[in-house]
Amino acid sequence: MNKSLLFLKKFWYLILPFIVLAIITAIKEARTEDLNGDPYIFWAVGKKFLNHEALFEVIPGTQEYLYPPVAAMLFQILALMPFPVAVGVFTFFNFVAWMLLIILAYEIVAHYFPNDKIKLAVIVAIVATLRYFWHNIIWVNVNELVALMSVSGVYFYLKKQEKIGLGLLTLAMWTKVMPILIIGIFFIKKPVHTLLTVIGFTLGLFALIVLFRGFDQAVQDHLDFWNIAFKPFLLEGRVYTYWIAFGISATLSKLLLTHPDLNGMHYNIAELSPQIVGKISLVMRLVILGTTYFYVYLTRNRTNISLLAIIMAYLTILLVAGVSWEGHHVVLLLPVMGLCHVLISENHHKMKAVLIVFSLLVGLATSDILGHNISDYLQAYSLITYFVLFLYVTSVWLGIREITFSKSA
Repeated sequence: MNKSLLFLKKFWYLILPFIVLAIITAIKEARTEDLNGDPYIFWAVGKKFLNHEALFEVIPGTQEYLYPPVAAMLFQILALMPFPVAVGVFTFFNFVAWMLLIILAYEIVAHYFPNDKIKLAVIVAIVATLRYFWHNIIWVNVNELVALMSVSGVYFYLKKQEKIGLGLLTLAMWTKVMPILIIGIFFIKKPVHTLLTVIGFTLGLFALIVLFRGFDQAVQDHLDFWNIAFKPFLLEGRVYTYWIAFGISATLSKLLLTHPDLNGMHYNIAELSPQIVGKISLVMRLVILGTTYFYVYLTRNRTNISLLAIIMAYLTILLVAGVSWEGHHVVLLLPVMGLCHVLISENHHKMKAVLIVFSLLVGLATSDILGHNISDYLQAYSLITYFVLFLYVTSVWLGIREITFSKSA
Protein backbone atom coordinates (compact mmCIF):
# COMPACT_ATOMS: atom_id res chain seq x y z
CA MET A 1 0.00 0.00 0.00
CA ASN A 2 3.04 2.31 0.13
CA LYS A 3 2.54 3.59 -3.43
CA SER A 4 -1.11 4.37 -2.75
CA LEU A 5 -0.32 6.17 0.49
CA LEU A 6 2.32 8.25 -1.29
CA PHE A 7 -0.21 9.06 -3.99
CA LEU A 8 -2.76 10.20 -1.40
CA LYS A 9 -0.14 12.35 0.28
CA LYS A 10 1.01 13.86 -3.01
CA PHE A 11 -2.50 14.64 -4.27
CA TRP A 12 -4.02 15.78 -0.97
CA TYR A 13 -5.63 18.70 -2.80
CA LEU A 14 -7.83 16.18 -4.66
CA ILE A 15 -8.66 14.19 -1.53
CA LEU A 16 -9.72 17.23 0.50
CA PRO A 17 -12.62 18.30 -1.78
CA PHE A 18 -13.63 14.63 -2.04
CA ILE A 19 -13.98 14.50 1.75
CA VAL A 20 -15.86 17.82 1.79
CA LEU A 21 -18.25 16.44 -0.85
CA ALA A 22 -18.68 13.31 1.27
CA ILE A 23 -19.63 15.35 4.34
CA ILE A 24 -22.05 17.59 2.41
CA THR A 25 -23.71 14.63 0.70
CA ALA A 26 -23.96 12.69 3.98
CA ILE A 27 -25.71 15.61 5.66
CA LYS A 28 -28.06 16.03 2.67
CA GLU A 29 -28.98 12.33 2.63
CA ALA A 30 -29.49 12.30 6.39
CA ARG A 31 -31.95 15.18 6.10
CA THR A 32 -33.87 13.96 3.04
CA GLU A 33 -33.94 10.12 3.14
CA ASP A 34 -37.46 8.78 3.72
CA LEU A 35 -38.80 5.46 5.04
CA ASN A 36 -39.37 3.84 1.63
CA GLY A 37 -35.82 3.16 0.46
CA ASP A 38 -33.15 0.53 1.01
CA PRO A 39 -31.43 2.32 3.91
CA TYR A 40 -34.62 2.14 5.95
CA ILE A 41 -34.85 -1.59 5.22
CA PHE A 42 -31.27 -2.06 6.43
CA TRP A 43 -31.91 0.02 9.54
CA ALA A 44 -35.24 -1.66 10.33
CA VAL A 45 -33.81 -5.17 9.83
CA GLY A 46 -30.96 -4.23 12.13
CA LYS A 47 -33.61 -3.34 14.72
CA LYS A 48 -35.29 -6.68 14.15
CA PHE A 49 -32.00 -8.47 14.64
CA LEU A 50 -31.40 -6.66 17.93
CA ASN A 51 -34.96 -7.34 19.13
CA HIS A 52 -34.99 -11.07 18.20
CA GLU A 53 -37.76 -10.54 15.63
CA ALA A 54 -38.21 -12.44 12.35
CA LEU A 55 -35.95 -10.88 9.72
CA PHE A 56 -37.80 -11.64 6.50
CA GLU A 57 -41.32 -10.38 7.18
CA VAL A 58 -42.04 -7.51 4.80
CA ILE A 59 -41.63 -4.09 6.38
CA PRO A 60 -44.76 -1.98 5.63
CA GLY A 61 -44.14 0.57 2.89
CA THR A 62 -40.84 -0.97 1.73
CA GLN A 63 -39.56 -3.69 -0.55
CA GLU A 64 -38.73 -7.18 0.72
CA TYR A 65 -35.50 -7.96 2.55
CA LEU A 66 -33.39 -10.54 0.66
CA TYR A 67 -29.99 -10.56 2.38
CA PRO A 68 -28.53 -13.38 4.53
CA PRO A 69 -28.69 -13.21 8.35
CA VAL A 70 -25.03 -12.13 8.55
CA ALA A 71 -25.99 -8.92 6.72
CA ALA A 72 -28.68 -8.26 9.33
CA MET A 73 -26.05 -8.77 12.03
CA LEU A 74 -23.97 -6.02 10.39
CA PHE A 75 -27.01 -3.77 9.95
CA GLN A 76 -27.58 -3.76 13.70
CA ILE A 77 -24.70 -1.27 13.86
CA LEU A 78 -26.92 1.16 11.93
CA ALA A 79 -29.85 0.34 14.19
CA LEU A 80 -27.90 1.59 17.21
CA MET A 81 -28.24 5.13 15.79
CA PRO A 82 -31.29 7.25 15.02
CA PHE A 83 -32.32 6.63 11.41
CA PRO A 84 -31.17 10.02 9.97
CA VAL A 85 -27.78 9.65 11.67
CA ALA A 86 -27.43 6.10 10.35
CA VAL A 87 -28.14 7.34 6.81
CA GLY A 88 -25.52 10.08 7.11
CA VAL A 89 -22.89 7.73 8.56
CA PHE A 90 -23.51 5.10 5.90
CA THR A 91 -23.39 7.68 3.10
CA PHE A 92 -20.02 8.92 4.34
CA PHE A 93 -18.83 5.30 4.61
CA ASN A 94 -19.72 4.74 0.94
CA PHE A 95 -17.44 7.62 -0.04
CA VAL A 96 -14.62 6.12 2.03
CA ALA A 97 -15.30 2.68 0.51
CA TRP A 98 -15.10 4.23 -2.97
CA MET A 99 -11.64 5.61 -2.26
CA LEU A 100 -10.47 2.34 -0.70
CA LEU A 101 -11.73 0.31 -3.66
CA ILE A 102 -9.77 2.51 -6.06
CA ILE A 103 -6.64 1.97 -3.96
CA LEU A 104 -7.20 -1.79 -3.70
CA ALA A 105 -7.88 -2.17 -7.44
CA TYR A 106 -4.73 -0.18 -8.18
CA GLU A 107 -2.69 -2.33 -5.78
CA ILE A 108 -4.02 -5.57 -7.30
CA VAL A 109 -3.20 -4.51 -10.87
CA ALA A 110 0.20 -3.19 -9.73
CA HIS A 111 0.83 -6.58 -8.09
CA TYR A 112 0.80 -8.15 -11.57
CA PHE A 113 2.57 -5.24 -13.29
CA PRO A 114 4.97 -3.96 -10.60
CA ASN A 115 7.17 -1.93 -12.93
CA ASP A 116 4.46 -0.45 -15.15
CA LYS A 117 2.77 2.92 -15.05
CA ILE A 118 -0.95 2.21 -14.88
CA LYS A 119 -2.25 5.78 -14.64
CA LEU A 120 -4.30 5.59 -17.86
CA ALA A 121 -6.03 2.36 -16.78
CA VAL A 122 -6.83 3.89 -13.38
CA ILE A 123 -8.35 7.02 -14.92
CA VAL A 124 -10.45 5.03 -17.40
CA ALA A 125 -11.71 2.72 -14.65
CA ILE A 126 -12.65 5.59 -12.34
CA VAL A 127 -14.56 7.48 -15.04
CA ALA A 128 -16.21 4.32 -16.40
CA THR A 129 -17.53 3.29 -12.98
CA LEU A 130 -18.32 6.68 -11.47
CA ARG A 131 -22.03 6.29 -12.28
CA TYR A 132 -22.28 3.04 -10.32
CA PHE A 133 -20.57 4.44 -7.23
CA TRP A 134 -22.70 7.58 -7.34
CA HIS A 135 -25.80 5.40 -7.69
CA ASN A 136 -24.84 3.61 -4.46
CA ILE A 137 -24.19 6.87 -2.69
CA ILE A 138 -27.44 8.64 -3.56
CA TRP A 139 -29.49 5.49 -2.87
CA VAL A 140 -27.46 4.75 0.28
CA ASN A 141 -26.91 1.15 -0.75
CA VAL A 142 -24.77 -1.72 0.48
CA ASN A 143 -22.94 -2.82 -2.67
CA GLU A 144 -19.76 -0.89 -1.92
CA LEU A 145 -19.51 -2.59 1.46
CA VAL A 146 -19.74 -6.05 -0.14
CA ALA A 147 -17.32 -5.06 -2.90
CA LEU A 148 -14.87 -3.75 -0.30
CA MET A 149 -15.02 -7.06 1.59
CA SER A 150 -14.41 -9.17 -1.51
CA VAL A 151 -11.77 -7.00 -3.23
CA SER A 152 -9.82 -6.60 0.02
CA GLY A 153 -10.09 -10.38 0.41
CA VAL A 154 -8.51 -10.84 -3.01
CA TYR A 155 -5.82 -8.28 -2.13
CA PHE A 156 -4.83 -10.02 1.11
CA TYR A 157 -4.85 -13.42 -0.59
CA LEU A 158 -2.46 -12.17 -3.27
CA LYS A 159 -0.24 -10.72 -0.54
CA LYS A 160 0.12 -14.24 0.92
CA GLN A 161 -2.20 -13.53 3.85
CA GLU A 162 -4.56 -16.22 2.66
CA LYS A 163 -6.56 -16.74 5.85
CA ILE A 164 -7.36 -13.05 6.16
CA GLY A 165 -8.28 -12.98 2.48
CA LEU A 166 -10.56 -16.00 2.71
CA GLY A 167 -12.06 -14.66 5.93
CA LEU A 168 -13.05 -11.40 4.21
CA LEU A 169 -14.39 -13.30 1.19
CA THR A 170 -16.44 -15.56 3.48
CA LEU A 171 -17.88 -12.49 5.20
CA ALA A 172 -18.74 -11.04 1.78
CA MET A 173 -20.35 -14.32 0.71
CA TRP A 174 -22.56 -14.48 3.80
CA THR A 175 -23.48 -10.81 3.39
CA LYS A 176 -24.57 -11.08 -0.25
CA VAL A 177 -24.01 -14.66 -1.54
CA MET A 178 -22.50 -14.04 -4.99
CA PRO A 179 -18.88 -13.54 -3.80
CA ILE A 180 -18.93 -17.34 -3.48
CA LEU A 181 -17.88 -17.28 -7.16
CA ILE A 182 -14.66 -15.49 -6.17
CA ILE A 183 -14.01 -18.11 -3.49
CA GLY A 184 -14.46 -20.70 -6.26
CA ILE A 185 -11.28 -19.64 -8.06
CA PHE A 186 -9.25 -20.09 -4.87
CA PHE A 187 -10.97 -23.43 -4.23
CA ILE A 188 -9.81 -24.74 -7.62
CA LYS A 189 -6.24 -23.72 -6.80
CA LYS A 190 -6.20 -25.04 -3.20
CA PRO A 191 -9.36 -27.09 -2.65
CA VAL A 192 -8.77 -28.57 0.82
CA HIS A 193 -7.18 -25.45 2.33
CA THR A 194 -9.87 -23.17 0.91
CA LEU A 195 -12.77 -25.41 1.90
CA LEU A 196 -11.59 -25.91 5.48
CA THR A 197 -10.84 -22.21 5.93
CA VAL A 198 -14.19 -21.08 4.54
CA ILE A 199 -16.06 -23.65 6.65
CA GLY A 200 -14.18 -22.49 9.72
CA PHE A 201 -15.07 -18.83 9.15
CA THR A 202 -18.66 -19.79 8.29
CA LEU A 203 -19.05 -21.64 11.59
CA GLY A 204 -17.57 -18.63 13.36
CA LEU A 205 -20.14 -16.30 11.76
CA PHE A 206 -22.97 -18.69 12.64
CA ALA A 207 -21.70 -18.81 16.23
CA LEU A 208 -21.84 -15.00 16.37
CA ILE A 209 -25.46 -15.04 15.21
CA VAL A 210 -26.25 -17.69 17.84
CA LEU A 211 -24.62 -15.46 20.43
CA PHE A 212 -26.92 -12.58 19.48
CA ARG A 213 -30.10 -14.47 18.60
CA GLY A 214 -29.94 -17.89 20.25
CA PHE A 215 -29.53 -21.23 18.46
CA ASP A 216 -33.18 -21.83 17.48
CA GLN A 217 -33.67 -18.32 16.10
CA ALA A 218 -30.35 -18.48 14.23
CA VAL A 219 -31.40 -21.72 12.53
CA GLN A 220 -34.82 -20.26 11.70
CA ASP A 221 -33.19 -17.12 10.24
CA HIS A 222 -31.21 -19.24 7.78
CA LEU A 223 -34.23 -21.40 6.89
CA ASP A 224 -36.24 -18.25 6.21
CA PHE A 225 -33.44 -16.87 4.05
CA TRP A 226 -33.38 -20.08 2.01
CA ASN A 227 -37.16 -20.26 1.51
CA ILE A 228 -37.94 -16.57 1.03
CA ALA A 229 -34.85 -15.11 -0.60
CA PHE A 230 -32.52 -17.72 -2.10
CA LYS A 231 -34.72 -20.62 -3.24
CA PRO A 232 -36.93 -18.50 -5.57
CA PHE A 233 -33.88 -17.41 -7.58
CA LEU A 234 -31.91 -20.66 -7.45
CA LEU A 235 -34.64 -23.26 -7.97
CA GLU A 236 -37.78 -21.46 -9.11
CA GLY A 237 -36.32 -19.20 -11.80
CA ARG A 238 -37.41 -15.91 -10.30
CA VAL A 239 -36.46 -13.01 -12.57
CA TYR A 240 -36.93 -9.25 -12.38
CA THR A 241 -37.95 -7.49 -15.60
CA TYR A 242 -37.60 -3.97 -14.23
CA TRP A 243 -36.01 -1.64 -16.75
CA ILE A 244 -33.05 -1.06 -14.41
CA ALA A 245 -32.36 -4.77 -13.84
CA PHE A 246 -29.35 -6.24 -15.63
CA GLY A 247 -27.52 -9.55 -16.02
CA ILE A 248 -28.30 -12.39 -18.44
CA SER A 249 -31.63 -13.45 -16.93
CA ALA A 250 -33.03 -9.95 -16.50
CA THR A 251 -31.85 -8.79 -19.94
CA LEU A 252 -33.35 -11.78 -21.78
CA SER A 253 -36.59 -11.41 -19.85
CA LYS A 254 -36.77 -7.68 -20.63
CA LEU A 255 -36.22 -8.32 -24.33
CA LEU A 256 -38.13 -11.57 -24.91
CA LEU A 257 -41.11 -11.53 -22.52
CA THR A 258 -44.30 -9.49 -22.50
CA HIS A 259 -44.36 -6.82 -19.81
CA PRO A 260 -45.85 -3.36 -19.28
CA ASP A 261 -44.40 -0.45 -21.25
CA LEU A 262 -42.13 2.03 -19.53
CA ASN A 263 -43.49 5.58 -19.82
CA GLY A 264 -45.02 4.60 -23.17
CA MET A 265 -41.82 2.88 -24.30
CA HIS A 266 -42.26 -0.67 -25.65
CA TYR A 267 -38.86 -2.28 -25.21
CA ASN A 268 -39.35 -6.05 -25.60
CA ILE A 269 -38.49 -7.35 -29.08
CA ALA A 270 -40.29 -10.72 -28.83
CA GLU A 271 -43.01 -12.46 -26.83
CA LEU A 272 -41.68 -15.90 -25.96
CA SER A 273 -42.84 -18.11 -23.12
CA PRO A 274 -41.11 -17.76 -19.72
CA GLN A 275 -40.08 -21.44 -19.95
CA ILE A 276 -38.18 -20.94 -23.22
CA VAL A 277 -36.53 -17.75 -22.02
CA GLY A 278 -35.59 -19.48 -18.77
CA LYS A 279 -33.91 -22.32 -20.66
CA ILE A 280 -31.97 -19.93 -22.90
CA SER A 281 -30.86 -18.00 -19.82
CA LEU A 282 -29.81 -21.16 -18.00
CA VAL A 283 -27.70 -22.37 -20.92
CA MET A 284 -25.98 -19.01 -21.34
CA ARG A 285 -25.21 -18.72 -17.63
CA LEU A 286 -23.87 -22.28 -17.47
CA VAL A 287 -21.62 -21.59 -20.45
CA ILE A 288 -20.23 -18.47 -18.75
CA LEU A 289 -19.70 -20.29 -15.45
CA GLY A 290 -18.09 -23.24 -17.22
CA THR A 291 -15.80 -21.02 -19.29
CA THR A 292 -14.64 -19.07 -16.24
CA TYR A 293 -13.81 -22.07 -14.11
CA PHE A 294 -12.29 -24.04 -16.99
CA TYR A 295 -9.85 -21.17 -17.48
CA VAL A 296 -9.15 -21.12 -13.74
CA TYR A 297 -8.53 -24.88 -13.85
CA LEU A 298 -6.12 -24.57 -16.78
CA THR A 299 -4.12 -21.86 -14.96
CA ARG A 300 -4.34 -23.35 -11.44
CA ASN A 301 -0.65 -24.37 -11.23
CA ARG A 302 0.73 -20.86 -11.50
CA THR A 303 2.38 -19.26 -8.51
CA ASN A 304 -0.21 -16.48 -8.49
CA ILE A 305 -3.88 -16.66 -9.33
CA SER A 306 -4.23 -15.25 -12.86
CA LEU A 307 -5.43 -11.66 -12.99
CA LEU A 308 -7.73 -12.68 -15.84
CA ALA A 309 -9.25 -15.36 -13.61
CA ILE A 310 -10.12 -12.73 -11.00
CA ILE A 311 -11.53 -10.44 -13.67
CA MET A 312 -13.62 -13.24 -15.22
CA ALA A 313 -15.00 -14.19 -11.80
CA TYR A 314 -16.22 -10.65 -11.07
CA LEU A 315 -17.77 -10.33 -14.52
CA THR A 316 -19.41 -13.74 -14.08
CA ILE A 317 -21.05 -12.54 -10.87
CA LEU A 318 -22.74 -9.69 -12.75
CA LEU A 319 -23.81 -11.88 -15.66
CA VAL A 320 -25.17 -14.99 -13.88
CA ALA A 321 -26.74 -13.45 -10.76
CA GLY A 322 -30.52 -13.64 -10.46
CA VAL A 323 -30.50 -9.89 -10.87
CA SER A 324 -27.76 -7.27 -11.15
CA TRP A 325 -28.99 -3.80 -10.33
CA GLU A 326 -27.02 -0.81 -11.58
CA GLY A 327 -25.39 -0.31 -8.18
CA HIS A 328 -24.00 -3.86 -8.21
CA HIS A 329 -21.66 -2.82 -11.00
CA VAL A 330 -19.24 -1.05 -8.65
CA VAL A 331 -17.23 -4.30 -8.95
CA LEU A 332 -16.42 -3.30 -12.56
CA LEU A 333 -13.68 -1.01 -11.23
CA LEU A 334 -11.11 -3.82 -11.05
CA PRO A 335 -12.06 -5.58 -14.34
CA VAL A 336 -11.98 -2.34 -16.35
CA MET A 337 -8.68 -1.27 -14.80
CA GLY A 338 -7.12 -4.71 -15.19
CA LEU A 339 -8.26 -5.37 -18.77
CA CYS A 340 -7.29 -1.89 -19.89
CA HIS A 341 -3.74 -2.32 -18.64
CA VAL A 342 -3.39 -5.90 -19.92
CA LEU A 343 -4.27 -4.61 -23.40
CA ILE A 344 -1.79 -1.74 -23.00
CA SER A 345 1.01 -4.01 -21.75
CA GLU A 346 0.50 -6.51 -24.58
CA ASN A 347 0.29 -3.77 -27.25
CA HIS A 348 -3.26 -4.60 -28.35
CA HIS A 349 -3.75 -1.00 -29.41
CA LYS A 350 -7.01 -1.42 -31.37
CA MET A 351 -8.69 -3.46 -28.64
CA LYS A 352 -7.39 -1.00 -26.04
CA ALA A 353 -8.97 1.88 -27.94
CA VAL A 354 -12.28 0.02 -28.29
CA LEU A 355 -12.33 -0.85 -24.59
CA ILE A 356 -11.55 2.70 -23.51
CA VAL A 357 -14.16 4.25 -25.80
CA PHE A 358 -16.86 1.70 -24.89
CA SER A 359 -16.07 2.03 -21.17
CA LEU A 360 -16.28 5.81 -21.21
CA LEU A 361 -19.40 5.93 -23.39
CA VAL A 362 -21.31 3.56 -21.12
CA GLY A 363 -19.95 5.24 -18.01
CA LEU A 364 -21.17 8.64 -19.20
CA ALA A 365 -24.51 7.45 -20.64
CA THR A 366 -26.54 8.83 -17.75
CA SER A 367 -29.73 10.87 -17.65
CA ASP A 368 -27.78 13.95 -16.51
CA ILE A 369 -25.81 13.92 -19.76
CA LEU A 370 -28.19 12.31 -22.29
CA GLY A 371 -31.56 13.27 -20.84
CA HIS A 372 -34.15 10.91 -19.42
CA ASN A 373 -35.61 9.58 -22.69
CA ILE A 374 -32.35 8.33 -24.24
CA SER A 375 -31.08 7.14 -20.87
CA ASP A 376 -34.30 5.18 -20.27
CA TYR A 377 -33.97 3.44 -23.64
CA LEU A 378 -30.36 2.47 -22.93
CA GLN A 379 -31.36 1.12 -19.52
CA ALA A 380 -34.41 -0.73 -20.84
CA TYR A 381 -32.37 -2.36 -23.61
CA SER A 382 -29.61 -3.25 -21.11
CA LEU A 383 -26.60 -1.42 -22.53
CA ILE A 384 -24.80 -2.11 -19.26
CA THR A 385 -25.19 -5.88 -19.70
CA TYR A 386 -23.79 -5.70 -23.24
CA PHE A 387 -20.82 -3.79 -21.85
CA VAL A 388 -20.20 -6.47 -19.20
CA LEU A 389 -20.48 -9.16 -21.91
CA PHE A 390 -17.95 -7.26 -24.00
CA LEU A 391 -15.54 -7.16 -21.05
CA TYR A 392 -16.10 -10.86 -20.44
CA VAL A 393 -15.50 -11.85 -24.07
CA THR A 394 -12.37 -9.67 -24.09
CA SER A 395 -11.02 -11.38 -20.97
CA VAL A 396 -11.74 -14.83 -22.46
CA TRP A 397 -10.01 -13.83 -25.70
CA LEU A 398 -6.97 -12.68 -23.76
CA GLY A 399 -7.03 -15.90 -21.73
CA ILE A 400 -7.11 -18.06 -24.86
CA ARG A 401 -4.18 -16.13 -26.36
CA GLU A 402 -2.28 -16.44 -23.11
CA ILE A 403 -2.78 -20.22 -22.84
CA THR A 404 -2.04 -20.77 -26.55
CA PHE A 405 1.16 -18.73 -26.31
CA SER A 406 2.35 -20.55 -23.17
CA LYS A 407 1.82 -23.94 -24.84
CA SER A 408 3.69 -22.94 -27.98
CA ALA A 409 6.58 -21.35 -26.07
